[in-house]
Amino acid sequence: MARQYRARARTAPDSLAYSARAEGHIYFFLERDDGGAPIPMRVDQVALDLHRSRRGEERQVVRGLRRRELLPVKDFRYYRDRLTAVTDGFGDQIRVGQGNDVRGVLHPLAEGGDAHYRYRMADSIRISGPDMAEPILVYRVRVEPRRDDTPAFVGSVFLEAATGALARMDFTFTPSSYVDRRNSAVHVRLDHSLWEGRHWLPHRQTVEVRREIPEVDLPVATVIRATLRIYDYDFAPTVAEDFFDRPQVTLVPYGRADSAEYERGLMDGMAEEGLAPMGLAEVRAEARRIARERVASGLPRVRLYADRLSSLVRANRAEGVYVGGGASFAPRPATRLEWLAGYGLWSGMASTTLRARWSSSTTSANARAELGWNRLRGLRPRPFVADGVNTVHTLLTGRDYTDPYFATGLRAEVGTTLGAGDTRLALRIEWEEYDPPGAPWGGGLGGDDDLRPLRPAEDGRYFGVGVEIGRSWSDGPTWEIAAALTATGSRWGGSGGLAATGRVEGRRASRELSRRIHVSAEVGGLGGEQPSQHHYFVGGRGTLPGHPYRAYGGRRFALLQGEATFALVPVWLSVRTVTGAGVVGGSVASLVRDWGAAPTDGLLGYAGLGLATLHDAIRIDGHWGVPGGDFELVVSVDPRLGQLL
Repeated sequence: MARQYRARARTAPDSLAYSARAEGHIYFFLERDDGGAPIPMRVDQVALDLHRSRRGEERQVVRGLRRRELLPVKDFRYYRDRLTAVTDGFGDQIRVGQGNDVRGVLHPLAEGGDAHYRYRMADSIRISGPDMAEPILVYRVRVEPRRDDTPAFVGSVFLEAATGALARMDFTFTPSSYVDRRNSAVHVRLDHSLWEGRHWLPHRQTVEVRREIPEVDLPVATVIRATLRIYDYDFAPTVAEDFFDRPQVTLVPYGRADSAEYERGLMDGMAEEGLAPMGLAEVRAEARRIARERVASGLPRVRLYADRLSSLVRANRAEGVYVGGGASFAPRPATRLEWLAGYGLWSGMASTTLRARWSSSTTSANARAELGWNRLRGLRPRPFVADGVNTVHTLLTGRDYTDPYFATGLRAEVGTTLGAGDTRLALRIEWEEYDPPGAPWGGGLGGDDDLRPLRPAEDGRYFGVGVEIGRSWSDGPTWEIAAALTATGSRWGGSGGLAATGRVEGRRASRELSRRIHVSAEVGGLGGEQPSQHHYFVGGRGTLPGHPYRAYGGRRFALLQGEATFALVPVWLSVRTVTGAGVVGGSVASLVRDWGAAPTDGLLGYAGLGLATLHDAIRIDGHWGVPGGDFELVVSVDPRLGQLL
């Protein structure tokens, strides 16, 4: 296979000369372990010229470099190959990061490749275009290493059937290929296009390097994604006689070139890459997480583990100060075990959780299970204050925004994505025994004057079986609509029950991300017997700011919320407008008597203005509750960051 194709798979004949232009972006961001929306940290943009002589000499001239820090990060320089184009399909030996990320990997089409790789014809496709006399047949060849314990290529090469020319490469590496111990995965995609009907030359490339701390398994990883588009080929270039005697790569200092050097804006590709603050739908995020789990990691199989900051330390009225930690074990790329344990210094209660995750290597099917003892739970419809932020409030001001109780038992889920990945279907089952909290903790620097009493959650055994279906729609990189519907049949107190919730949200952003709008609508209803803590509670920050916190509860609720953000000084200052309305119905006598939570008397709403900084990561909003509400000032963090706290 390798001897048959390598001599013909070069991107250009030795006698071909050309010049071309290229432009790309390098994105540095945090990727969340739960598959949720990534958090961009820095964006760079590069513009360069590619040159090749008839003698096969090559030179690349970077004529433009600029960058923007979206969150405070330490200044660093990228490896040179993040900023330049791969013009020869990597040659016989593949190196990434100037050999500091990956080196010593034999190209699957190099001489001697048959001894290192197994080749399998996966499928074939036909490519057509306006400049093609007839469609071109391309074979996809799957390449797998004969040994996993040596540096090797893992992925696919796409070869033109008639000539064997290289049309595309899409691949990662075996773990032993990684030089940097922090590398979890390196993924490369090279796309070539046919020029003048006979030359397969570089057109697009993406190099993505994912890194984590080798010793500690945290819920985020850093990712560098370098993208490049090559265009405007000129096959009769004119250059000076000594042009190719100069350094093979020439870099211009950052900020030296003006905007005329670039065809696109610095931020124009953010939304297309899924890095915009508007984020991506959960179903797509789940697909990304599953795909990541299938790749063999270069990290140790056993590491210390924390799924968020509050798994290490937190404070609330039920546990007091909680300390904990854990470990993770990844026996195979698609299988993962996670263990957490901790102790509440006030409650005197130990807790532990064991999770298992699995994803199919051939389909989109995935499964997860969680076995927990004395796990902390909160009220519905969902938590509205990040655990880390709530800890600060509890310790410094004596305001605990959680209403906790404890659960012991099992939760499991099986899911899959349908179609093009825009639809997700999941089946869930849970069996848990609930325990109410004991006496409230009165610690913290803020004293106990403002501490709310602990809500009397009911004890007993709960069994539920539910189904969730989610779908997203998007026509371009700047808008998206996502919807989800969940229905759960349950057993509580010897009687059956039913719960159903639906959520629709829409996001829109300008291409340069200076203006963004987010609108969401959520409804829910309960039938039959349900524990008190499964009812719906609204009021105050997160639901209806400007009204008493979680003062309204019942068996039905509806909530509409919207916010718009306008950047005044990019990164540093944005203006926000917020508004919303909600209602709770279905009076429950025990909630009114024991929880002090009655249905709303009609529709309640709020409106407000705010400021945000550090790429809208930190937000300060002032809300006025209507009708008859008060003014409430809310300091919060971007929900993407909040889920890590």
